[in-house]
Amino acid sequence: MYTYIVVDDEPLIRKGLLKKIGTFEHSLELLGEADNGADALALIESFKPDIIFTDMRMPEVDGKLLIRTVCQQYPRIKLIVISGHTDFDYMQEAISAKVVNYLLKPFSRDEIHGTLHQAIQAIEQERTLQREVVLREVETEQMKRDADMQAFLNYVLAPHSSIKTPVFRSAEFAAIMASDQFILLTIYGPQPLTAQQLPTFSNGLYIPHPQTDQVLFFLMHDLDCSGQLDLQKMAEQTASIILTKTTDCCVGISLPHTGIGGVREAHHQTILALDERAITDFGKCYVFSREQIPLHQLKWARMYELLFFIESGNVPKVEELITDFFAFYIRQPDALLAHLKEQCRDIITETKRLLSNYIQNGGNSSVSSSLEAVLNVSFDMECIRHYMVKVLTGTALLLKEDNPYASDQVIDNVRTYIDNHYTKDLTLEWVSSLFYLNPSYLSHLFKEKTSENFTDYVNRLRIRQAKQLLTSTDDKIYRVAKQLGYDNPKYFFRVFKKLTGWTPEEYRKQHKSFTANNKEPGHV
Repeated sequence: MYTYIVVDDEPLIRKGLLKKIGTFEHSLELLGEADNGADALALIESFKPDIIFTDMRMPEVDGKLLIRTVCQQYPRIKLIVISGHTDFDYMQEAISAKVVNYLLKPFSRDEIHGTLHQAIQAIEQERTLQREVVLREVETEQMKRDADMQAFLNYVLAPHSSIKTPVFRSAEFAAIMASDQFILLTIYGPQPLTAQQLPTFSNGLYIPHPQTDQVLFFLMHDLDCSGQLDLQKMAEQTASIILTKTTDCCVGISLPHTGIGGVREAHHQTILALDERAITDFGKCYVFSREQIPLHQLKWARMYELLFFIESGNVPKVEELITDFFAFYIRQPDALLAHLKEQCRDIITETKRLLSNYIQNGGNSSVSSSLEAVLNVSFDMECIRHYMVKVLTGTALLLKEDNPYASDQVIDNVRTYIDNHYTKDLTLEWVSSLFYLNPSYLSHLFKEKTSENFTDYVNRLRIRQAKQLLTSTDDKIYRVAKQLGYDNPKYFFRVFKKLTGWTPEEYRKQHKSFTANNKEPGHV
């Protein structure tokens, strides 16, 4: 559809022109008629037609001034002159204004149609060029935004703070970073999430997480925000709207921050907010607070039993205990996701230590760092359980070939376990349960095979290590005791003096003088 107006002071000319235009093959819409240049300018201002048919000699504002004005103010409008005069000045004005055609009255239908074809062709060429320009601008802006998203994610998720501070070039990111404040929302769903599923907002943008399709970030700002409380409320309202579309999701909301330097902290705050919720709680938003209540102690008591079966390569038992681990947290009414994640960290840390004991280069940080990557994008038990099963059963399989408890002599296996774990809270009952023995029978068998009772054997190993710690560190005595599995420092004092003849303080003080003579105080 193309629009046009007709400007001529002779009504019959206008009527004849309209009749000829009416038979044109393309659809044209008449926006109005004018019998002078002044009225024509008013029409042009109101409707912005594609084409103008105009006479040259008219009252008030003649064709020369009309053409000149349109050329200056509306350069995309196509002008077609219809005139009964061949005046050189008129033609020169028309040529300088690059009119489509200069038709002399009387003009034929074919002339009108041919000129309209010329005008429409010129309009289409300009429109095509404009569309290409707009498309190129959109593509360029999209490329800038994609690059900014990648730079933003690299900065936010980088494990080290030494990464170069990004400079944003897209309009959206530049506006957010230039605003007084911004807030980050982390949206998590048990099922994959896309920005297309969620409502759009003019004051922010969605950023997909590069490692999982279950997490989306929403970075929002408000240039007109009058204060922190206003933006915080706006973020909570935004989260509520998002949750109407994804009822099984949960949203963590950061505090307001300023500048790119605050995005890492904002991301950390959203993770803490999502973790500080009941394990099975979904469909809500959670706002980070600096006045968070410290976690109360909540620990699954069978962690070291699990670690024993990992170390011994007993995969079925590992799987059984992992099931019990997650069932324990489901049963706890006060259990938060943070409790579960914290004990997962403890288990992985100990598993990493096992690997370092048995496998060369097993002490690298890949396992623990991959756990943190998983925990930072996992906010339901199933994702965490899947990871733990994969890592712990995989470690058990890896250690199975080097199983340190493969001896056919059970006491050899018990001694190996004690040698490897004497710093833990070892009891006869605990160790006997690991090897499916009666405590009394184990005590008898241990004494028979080693000529030493269970407790004395454990204490001897601990005190030998205590001597090393006392002479090589400045740790407080109670810390040394704690490191060796003694929760009661007084008991540690008694055992140490019984086996060495010195108190721990005396041993430490006398060590220098004894070592100067190549001797060591006391013996175990």
